Amino acid sequence: MTVLVGTATWGGFLLHRSAAIERQTQRIQRLGGLAFQLHDFPSRAETAHGVPSALGDDYSRALDAANAELGLIAKHDGAAGRRIHGAYESYAELVTEAFGSAAANAGIVPAAQQVRLESLLGRLEARIDAEARLQEHATRVTNPQARFALIASVIAAALLIAALFWQFDMQRRSGRIDRDNVKRSEELMRQKDDFAAAVSHELRTPLTSILGYLELIDDNAPGRSSEDEAYLAVVRRNADRLLRLVSDLLLVSEVEDSMLALEVQDVDLHELANECVVAAKPAAAANGIELRLQSNGAQHTDGDRVRLAQMMDNLVSNAIKFTPEGGSVTVTTGMRDGDVVFEVADTGLGIAPADQEHLYDRFFRTRDAAVQATPGTGLGLTITKAIVEAHGGSIAVRSAVGSGTTFLVTLPAARLGAARVPSVRA
Repeated sequence: MTVLVGTATWGGFLLHRSAAIERQTQRIQRLGGLAFQLHDFPSRAETAHGVPSALGDDYSRALDAANAELGLIAKHDGAAGRRIHGAYESYAELVTEAFGSAAANAGIVPAAQQVRLESLLGRLEARIDAEARLQEHATRVTNPQARFALIASVIAAALLIAALFWQFDMQRRSGRIDRDNVKRSEELMRQKDDFAAAVSHELRTPLTSILGYLELIDDNAPGRSSEDEAYLAVVRRNADRLLRLVSDLLLVSEVEDSMLALEVQDVDLHELANECVVAAKPAAAANGIELRLQSNGAQHTDGDRVRLAQMMDNLVSNAIKFTPEGGSVTVTTGMRDGDVVFEVADTGLGIAPADQEHLYDRFFRTRDAAVQATPGTGLGLTITKAIVEAHGGSIAVRSAVGSGTTFLVTLPAARLGAARVPSVRA
């Protein structure tokens, strides 16, 4: 790899140098042509018996072009510029002087001036020819070197490709390609999921027992102090939270194992949405949020009433959670293109495009949720999507930062008259 990079870099440098030499040769040749054009102006003045304004303008442009060309030569090769400069300056001064004589004497240039002008032009052309030969010699040296470097880089590239193919073939033959790593990763993921499911099952029983005894304490211990009540409320709240987390983990495990059980029946989606909104209104009111329900007629679907209610609760509680005080959450049910739809739109913070790609990943939480320490486990939308897809539906999100968020759930409409299936596994 080092040889390849080195030879390619060297070859590229030499090619660049060769191109620079070629451009410098062209500048020197153009200077020679412009010098010869300047020599022609006194003769043109003599023919015109003076210097018309147009001829004077042409001479000024030609002299400026020659000066500019000499400047470019000196800019790209200071030594070449210095070697040409003396001969050019003497010649340019005499040409200007001869042109001025022609303007003053009705186009007549003194013979002595013409002879000296020819001499200085010959000297300048000799200097330009010498520089052109130097450039030609540099090209003869640089081009073979550049070809050699490029050939060496091609050979190095071919050897590197051959080495890579050989290495790949050796890995393939010895069976050490990424298949082993993929299998190992899949096995570790399966073991992690099995462990989470096992732990969740083991935790659920003692949590249920804890909550049961808390209810007994509430029933059989009247007259407790306010401090004791506060302590018990903390215990009850955290036990409930832990039980919800365990239930969510178990549900995710069922989804991943394609074991999500559905008790299918006819469900009035608007009636179910109304129950969800009624249950969520105290939380919305406590946060200063307006929660309303809209309906576009009766909507029925074949589904699991409990799971669909869970889906609605997740979306509505999320909307309330991420909507600031004074905002609103609108729940809408209706029919669209023959399907039943359930929509939750809020005026909250919105979701960044980068976060939208991972909304349904397990344990994923948006940056805003993490920064503001909003409670949650990152499982709600994972479970919601699984429930929707288990019912043959789809879920979509529309959101922009600062412009609120809308989740749209689409479910198949109820097949009227079709036989009810008591349960199904997704």
